[in-house]
Amino acid sequence: MFKVLTVLLTFAVVSHANEYRNLVPEGFVSLVPGVFSDTAIFVDKSKKKLFLIKYVDNKPQVAAEYDADLGKKPGDKHSTGDNRTPEGIYFFEKQIDTTQLNFEKYGFMAFVTDYPNFFDRLSGKSGYGIWLHAIADTVSLERGSQGCVVVRNETIKKLEPEIRIKHTPILIFNQINWVGLDKASQEKEKLKRTLSEWKSSWQSKNIEQYISFYHPDFKFGKMNLKKNKEYKTELAQKYSEISIKLTEPQVLEHNGNIVAKFYQDYSSPEHADFGEKILYLKKVADGFKIIGEFWEQAPDLSKKTAAIY
Repeated sequence: MFKVLTVLLTFAVVSHANEYRNLVPEGFVSLVPGVFSDTAIFVDKSKKKLFLIKYVDNKPQVAAEYDADLGKKPGDKHSTGDNRTPEGIYFFEKQIDTTQLNFEKYGFMAFVTDYPNFFDRLSGKSGYGIWLHAIADTVSLERGSQGCVVVRNETIKKLEPEIRIKHTPILIFNQINWVGLDKASQEKEKLKRTLSEWKSSWQSKNIEQYISFYHPDFKFGKMNLKKNKEYKTELAQKYSEISIKLTEPQVLEHNGNIVAKFYQDYSSPEHADFGEKILYLKKVADGFKIIGEFWEQAPDLSKKTAAIY
């Protein structure tokens, strides 16, 4: 009997591994392990499952699958208090330890996401306090949350060492579509070509070509597309030369919304800076269009040694 049970358990583990062999969730494109994050978390609301995607031997794979609870109401979050779990690409802003939490409600720890993200704000969504957190073992994982993603204490303990604040993404889908690694690689190369052409037009000060990479609804602070063009034209006239180098991008997609994160090394005889750049892009018929940007000085200049292209 013991031997039969052992065989069955072994078969279950192998079957699970084979189920996702050479597959990743659609939306996973590239993480750039060693630079931003070696892992990503994907949530399938329809199955109430959380998947940990991790690089093993330079190849992304499903490292673990966990049960999860979600908002009491179905559908995508739109406003404060609607008890729905948002759908999109998010990053963890901070970790809250047990001393600050109601243990029965939040378990051992919680991770705060950046909901509402850029795309949410663009769509007029509101709300706050969307967390990935645990729950006491005495409380049902079927009770429904106020919009958070909820897992067991044992799960949050396993996830904690895999999460890098600001860099590890959590992508929440109504339903995950699984695709082959070759498709993810193709999407990465398409985006890299777009970034390379965008960089080249900026570097050569071809402003008309440069601005063609931008979406008509582009926003960056108070700057729209027209203001962005005027600003870049002014800089192109001011700086005699421009040199731009980029690291490999971390690329994630959710229903046509794309986040591309990389380090950018900018220099000219008149000015130089190095920082983390995020481009928010929309998928369009002929490729991708930049609809938003973010930049901040990189605190660790050693990242200059990351692969540059």
